[in-house]
This record gives sequence, C-alpha cells and structure tokens, in this order.
Amino acid sequence: MAIMPILIPLADMIGITRQTAILAFQFGDGISNTFWFTNGTFLIYWALAKVPISKWYKFIIPLEIIIVVLSCIFLVIATEIGYGPF
Repeated sequence: MAIMPILIPLADMIGITRQTAILAFQFGDGISNTFWFTNGTFLIYWALAKVPISKWYKFIIPLEIIIVVLSCIFLVIATEIGYGPF
C-alpha cells in the first residue's frame, strides 16, 4: 500500500493502465512472499514440519519459474487488451 502513491503516477507516465500496474505489483508481491522466508507463518510451519530451507527451495524454485512465466504472459495480455475500467 505504501508504494501505490509512487506506482500509480509511474503507470500513468509510461502509458499502462492503473489496474495493470496494480496487477504487476500483486504478482510480484505474491511471488516474493512464497520465495522469501520473511513470512512468519512459513517459518512456523517449517519449524513444526522440520523442513530445512534447502529442501523448501528445491521444491519452490520450479514452481516459482512456472508462476513467473505465467505472470509475464498475463501481464502482456493485460497490457494488450488495456485491462482497466471501461
């Protein structure tokens, strides 16, 4: 939320819709939340399940690559169709 006052005018300047900029932000936020171990809930789950972080990364990296590729495809589609208010 704190970055939106910067992100919205930036989207207006580069010529994409505000909704596409927010979609890109949400994709990036979701991807980083599953990859980085700063989420407190993930730390609790890993500790309870006794899952080492190296094993987590071996599991999550292929999934993250698929999600990044799909996110890029969806963002290209959103840009091409002018995703936003009609």
